[in-house]
Amino acid sequence: MSGTVTSLPARAGLLGKGEDFASIGRAVTGAPARTRSRAWWIAFAGACGLLGVFAVTLAWLLINGVGIWHNNNPVVWALDIVAYDWWIGIACGALLTSATLRLTGAAWRSGLDRIAETTAILAAAAAALYPIIHLGRPWVFYWTLPYPNTLALWPQFRSPLVWDAVDIISFLGVCLSLWYVGLLPDFATLRDRAFEAALTESDERGRTRRLTLLKAQAYGILALGWRGASTHWERWLMATRTLSALALVLVVSLQTGASVMLSGTVLPGWHDTLLPVSFLAASLLAGVGVTAALSVLVRRALHLDALITERHVALMARLMLGLGLASAYCYATEIFSSLLHGDAYDRAVLVRRLSGSHAWAFWIIVVLALMPVQLFWFSGFRRSGLVVALVGVAAAIGSFGDHFMLLIVTLSHDFLPSSAHPYSIGAWGLATLAGTIGLFLALLLLALRTLPMVSIAETRRFAESHPDGRPSGERAPTLAETDSARLWGVSAEFDDSGALAAAIEALKQRDFGARVETYGPVPMRRAAETLGRPAGILPLLALGAALGGGIAFMAMCLYATGFDYVFDVGGRPRFSWQAFLVPSVSFGTLCGGLTALLALLFQNRLPRLNHPAFAIPGFSRASEDRFFLALEAAGPRFDPARIEQALARLPQGRPLMVRRVPL
Repeated sequence: MSGTVTSLPARAGLLGKGEDFASIGRAVTGAPARTRSRAWWIAFAGACGLLGVFAVTLAWLLINGVGIWHNNNPVVWALDIVAYDWWIGIACGALLTSATLRLTGAAWRSGLDRIAETTAILAAAAAALYPIIHLGRPWVFYWTLPYPNTLALWPQFRSPLVWDAVDIISFLGVCLSLWYVGLLPDFATLRDRAFEAALTESDERGRTRRLTLLKAQAYGILALGWRGASTHWERWLMATRTLSALALVLVVSLQTGASVMLSGTVLPGWHDTLLPVSFLAASLLAGVGVTAALSVLVRRALHLDALITERHVALMARLMLGLGLASAYCYATEIFSSLLHGDAYDRAVLVRRLSGSHAWAFWIIVVLALMPVQLFWFSGFRRSGLVVALVGVAAAIGSFGDHFMLLIVTLSHDFLPSSAHPYSIGAWGLATLAGTIGLFLALLLLALRTLPMVSIAETRRFAESHPDGRPSGERAPTLAETDSARLWGVSAEFDDSGALAAAIEALKQRDFGARVETYGPVPMRRAAETLGRPAGILPLLALGAALGGGIAFMAMCLYATGFDYVFDVGGRPRFSWQAFLVPSVSFGTLCGGLTALLALLFQNRLPRLNHPAFAIPGFSRASEDRFFLALEAAGPRFDPARIEQALARLPQGRPLMVRRVPL
C-alpha cells in the first residue's frame, strides 16, 4: 500500500491538524492502554478505599438504623437528601448539556458528549443509592415500585420516595439508552481492532492469548453485529435525536418539578416564582462544571489533545461563565424579592441563610460557584485546562452548598417554635457521602480503562464535514479479483462517501439481480437518499410510547389513590392529579426511550453477530476509514462479471478494490 495521508487543517480549533478517520479511531481505541500507569492504580486504590468506607457505613446502618444520619429531627433526611439532590443535579446538568448539543448540532459536541453522558450515568448511579439504603432494609427496595404488594396495598403515590424511585429508574433508562446507542458504532470499531490484534498475535506467536480473544468477543457482543450499513446509520441518527429530545423533557421535568414540589408546601423561603429557573441553572452549572473537569482529565490522562482541543475547553469555560451569571441573577432576584415583598417568615429565612449557623453554605455558593467563573472573562484563564478543571470542581462544591442552604436552613426552623431544632452534620452522613464519591470515581476510572471516552463516530462526522478535509487514510491500488466459488455477492471499496454515492447513482438504473447495500464509518446521507432508504417511523413510535406510558401511569395513580387504596393525609382532594405529574412524565420518557432503543435494534435486525458482509475482505476498515458497496446476489440475473465490468467503467467514483465475496 502506498500513497499519502491528506491531513485535515484544524477547523476552528476543534480538531487537530493531520487527523483523519483512521487516526481518530487509533487515538480513541488506543487511549485505554495509556491508563496503565501508577497514577491510575493510586487513584483506583483511593476510590476503593472510599468504597470501603461506604461498606462499613452500610453495615453500621443495618445494625443501628437510619437514625445514625441525625435525621430524627425536622430536616428529615438530613445530609442524605442534600447529597441525593446534589448528585441528581449534576446528572441532570450533564445530560442536559449533551442533549442540547446533540439537538442543536453544535460542532463541539464531538469531543464532549460522551464525557457528559458518562458523568450523568455515574452521578445518577451514586444518587440511586440513597433511596435504597434510606429504606433501612435495602433488600426490599422493590417495595417502592408501583405495584400492589402481598397485602394488596399500593405504594403511596403522593410520597416523594415513590417519585424518586420512578424518576431515578426513568433517568437511568433514558440516559443509558442514549449512551449505549451512541456507543454502538464505537463498540464495532473496538471489536474490529480487537479481532485484528487477535489475528496479529496468532500470526506472530502461533496462538492467541485468551485475554485478547475474550476482549474481542466482549466488544463483539456489545456491538450487537453493527455493520455500519447506510440504513443502520440513518436510524441511528434518528434514535440519538429522539433520545436527546426525551432526555431534555425528562431533565426539565425533574428539576422544575422538584422546585414546584417545594413551593407546594407551606414552609417559608420556597415560594419564589423564579425557583424552577434557579434549580435548572444551578444543576446545569454543576453538571457542566464536572463535565469540564473530566474533559480536562480525559484530555490529559489519555493524551487526546487533538480531539479535545483547547477550544473545547474554552467553550466549556464560556458556558460556565454564562451559567454562573444566570445563577447569580437568580440568587440576587430571590434576595431582592424577599426583602421587597416577602413576609416576616421569608425574611427570617433569608437572615438565617446569610448569617445563621449554616451561613457557610450560602458563602460557599458565593465563593466557589459564583466568583471563580468570573475568571473566564479573561481569555488566558479560558485556555488554561487546569483553571477550567479547578473552577468546574469548585462550581460542583458550590452547588452542594446551594442544596444544603435550600433544604436544611428552611426545614430546621419553620413557623412553629416547637419544631425548630438545631442540626449538625454527623460523621455517618459524611461517610455515606464519601462512599458515593468513591463509587463515582471507581466507575469513572474503570470507564477510562475500558470504554472510548470520546465519540469516534461523532468526531469522524465532524472530520467529514470539513470542506478541505479528506477523511480517508492511505490509498490502495485498484484491483479486480475473480473467483469461481459460490458467491454471496460482489463488493467494491471506496475511500470516501462521495465516490460511493457517485457509483450508486451511476448503477442504480441497471438491473444486476442484486440487492444493494452500503457500509461505512459515518452516516452516508447521499447514498441512503439515492437508495431510497428512509429512516422509518422511529420518532413517531417513541412519541406514541411516551404519551401512552405517561397517560397509563397517571391513570394508575388516580385509580390506586382514588378508588382501590384511598389513604389520604392532610385533606387533599381525592383526585389530586398534579401530585402525579412528575412521575408520569418520567415514566412516559422511559417508555419513549426504551421504545426508541428497541425500534432501532428491531429495524436494523440487531443483534446479529454473524452476517455475510463480515466476509468481505478488509471489511474491518468499514469501521475505520473505508466505504463499501455490496451487491448481494438476489436472483438469476446476478452476474458477477457484468457487475465488475460496470464498476470498472464508472465515469466517476471508481472503486479502489473490487472483490467477489464467497457465501
